Amino acid sequence: MPDLLLAGASLGLWLLAYAACRVATRPVPPAALPATMDLGPEPPAVAGLLVNGGSTHAGAAGSTLLDLAAAGYYELRQPDADPYGTTIHLAGEHPDEGGLRPYERQVLARVRELAVDGVVPLTALTFRDDNESRTWNSRLRAAVVADARAAGLSQRRFGPTMMTALYLGALAVGVVCGLVAVHRTHLRWTFLVSLTVAAVLAGLVQRIGERATPAGSEATARWLGVRSWLRNHQQFAELPPSAVAIWDRYLAYGAALGVTQQASDVLDLSAGVRRNLWSTYHGGCRRIRVRYPRGRPWYGSGTPALFLQALLVVLAGTLVLIVAGHAGWYALPGYVLLTGGAYLLIRTLVDRTRSVTITGRVLALHLRRAQDSPRMSHLVIDDGTADETTAWALPHEWGDRWRQGDVVTITVRPWSRRVIAVSAHAPADPGPRPSAGSDSELTGPLVTDVFGEVRHVRAGPLPVSVEDVARFVGQPVRVERRPQRVDFRSELDDSTVLRAAWADGTAGRIAWRANARGVATPLPGIGDEAYASGNRVVMRVGDTTLVLTALGGGRVGAPHLPWLLSRCERDALTRT
Repeated sequence: MPDLLLAGASLGLWLLAYAACRVATRPVPPAALPATMDLGPEPPAVAGLLVNGGSTHAGAAGSTLLDLAAAGYYELRQPDADPYGTTIHLAGEHPDEGGLRPYERQVLARVRELAVDGVVPLTALTFRDDNESRTWNSRLRAAVVADARAAGLSQRRFGPTMMTALYLGALAVGVVCGLVAVHRTHLRWTFLVSLTVAAVLAGLVQRIGERATPAGSEATARWLGVRSWLRNHQQFAELPPSAVAIWDRYLAYGAALGVTQQASDVLDLSAGVRRNLWSTYHGGCRRIRVRYPRGRPWYGSGTPALFLQALLVVLAGTLVLIVAGHAGWYALPGYVLLTGGAYLLIRTLVDRTRSVTITGRVLALHLRRAQDSPRMSHLVIDDGTADETTAWALPHEWGDRWRQGDVVTITVRPWSRRVIAVSAHAPADPGPRPSAGSDSELTGPLVTDVFGEVRHVRAGPLPVSVEDVARFVGQPVRVERRPQRVDFRSELDDSTVLRAAWADGTAGRIAWRANARGVATPLPGIGDEAYASGNRVVMRVGDTTLVLTALGGGRVGAPHLPWLLSRCERDALTRT
């Protein structure tokens, strides 16, 4: 018996030391700096890693995808009102890839792998196989973490000294358990128990995660300020991926910081979309990470079922002790079963006397897949208190009472996570409605514009005439209108040769800053300010920004973009 106590004491001391190390190194988010629109030098994926407390999340791939679009490696086109119909069009002339990071190359390779004739639907990037998704995303997250460490922004949560001490302690615990196994069974091969115990404990240390360095904490505070600024613009959450043409890298950073619901839903490159949901409860738009309990026999069980589970475990332990005796190594499983049964019994009694009332918005409701519980559903509710939650177990017969978006008040048992009563219910909001306007003005289809607003295409004047564009590209063109954007398409092959996009107010100032930075040539005498950069020119008139981009066959006229920009109608920007 003393040898068993020695093994248990050594394991307990190691677990206590491990818990102390976790508490001592727990990531504490710094105080956010004031809301700001100034972006830092870190790429979106690294910014998301910092803001999420060292945890890589589903936004890393999507934000990198948008950032590559902003850099010109491909173009995102939305042909109609449905953002899920967005397609990726690879650039005809590949930009220099020398400066790309490994995870950026990985995302770009995924796009090129699936593209046919340079085009791939955005939703086709989503993985259909869980194993392939986990492998691909694990490799991407490892590359993001490596990039953050190389920049001096992140480090292992446990330092080298702490990890060495825990590894040595795990090895010592394994040796003790192995010696006890040999002493009890008199079989030398049972010393292999030491390897199993040491490997399990070492795995806990290895998968501990990241924490920010002092420089990383400073960057995190800045990015929290950027996130606050983006959240203050509620329409930002409804921007489709194609809005990157106007919002440039701001949309990519919004996806990384968890404030772009519409774009991030479309850009999902993982198979586990149920684990990353969105909520607008209590204002703003937040990404909610959801846990679905596994391996918990008590999850969702009622009190009678829990008592029955405890009784069966106790009976099994008693039977083992009757067969194996009350002493010796073979009696250990019996004592473990008795302890487990007692634990289940005590927790059931405590759970029976406790209940908690929660009010929140329904984010998801779907049937639980466990074969032994066909009448239970997973209910995911956001009560507005945290960005992480665990699904509740809802009796399946109540599932048809609610739908996603409803606000409900439920009574639950915290330990078993079973819903036992519903005391209030408010239907979901009907959603955004198109802005009112006279029938004479609403002459086009209802679409979602690049600012996330639902509106009709208005048949106003064009910022640049069809005749000038035809002269610019050397071929006849036709017009395809969208809110705040006009595409000029060749009448010969129906390809887009020129895109004119504009924005005013806050969005206009963002568009100016995003498009005028980098290697740009000033164009004096055009608007209040104007620049040319490659196949793009940008002009500012007050708070309104116009961007002309030559695409496809229109690139041959790129040297003449300044002339075309000078021909633009200022009044058309405010009336279209």
